Amino acid sequence: MLTALFGCVNSQTSTITINYLSHTPFAIKDSTGPKGIEIEIMNEYVFWLKSVKKMDVSLDYKKQEDYSSVITETKKDVKSIGLAACITSFEKIPEIEYTTAYLKNLSFCITNGNAPDVKTKNAADITRALGSMTALTVEKSNLNTCVTEIQKMYLKELKINFLSSENDILNSISKNVLQFGYVDAIDFWMYLKKNPNKFLKVQKSLDQTKETFSFVIPKGSEHKKLFGEFFTTFKAGIKYRLILEKYLGGFMAQNMAIK
Repeated sequence: MLTALFGCVNSQTSTITINYLSHTPFAIKDSTGPKGIEIEIMNEYVFWLKSVKKMDVSLDYKKQEDYSSVITETKKDVKSIGLAACITSFEKIPEIEYTTAYLKNLSFCITNGNAPDVKTKNAADITRALGSMTALTVEKSNLNTCVTEIQKMYLKELKINFLSSENDILNSISKNVLQFGYVDAIDFWMYLKKNPNKFLKVQKSLDQTKETFSFVIPKGSEHKKLFGEFFTTFKAGIKYRLILEKYLGGFMAQNMAIK
């Protein structure tokens, strides 16, 4: 079956189409071509297909304009793979499935830098620190799931306001000590690089790590089995950690790496 999909060693090279969304630091296109966490992992995967599985394959990177285009184009071709910082457990899409997860999605609880610390994850500490605040979130997102969990478990009367983006959430919190919200760790890290003077605080006791990032593939694709086999070995090696540290730094790599 594998030879039917990829072709045998002596046949014409089989091309794997990579539909990717430009989203720093996952995938970025510059004058030298595509790069980023997802791009480098995919390059290592193809090297493994060639060297370990002896498959005659090559990659054809195609930049897509939005998430929907990545999904639509990937569904068309059983040999294609979609790269769009996809959260594995959040959305189920007809005709699409996910590869083995390659990265944890760590969500940070953010407050204004002048807000009190949430020292422990118990009702008394959370109510003392956040009880008088308004939560900011993005509707129909994994971030909203984090906020509603805090509401359900600790702050039944919590007021929630919806904004359009994580950037808007962070801008608003930086100006108002009576607001808090969840943002994805990578997006928070990127925001601070662009806005080093913003006074924000990570409430570490309230971090959540329920989701993971994966690649998307058409249902029935052999990449599901093959990438799983590849990543089992790859995640234990030095190259995986070096890729993460290159784009995320040591602290983020340590906390977000799949063990």
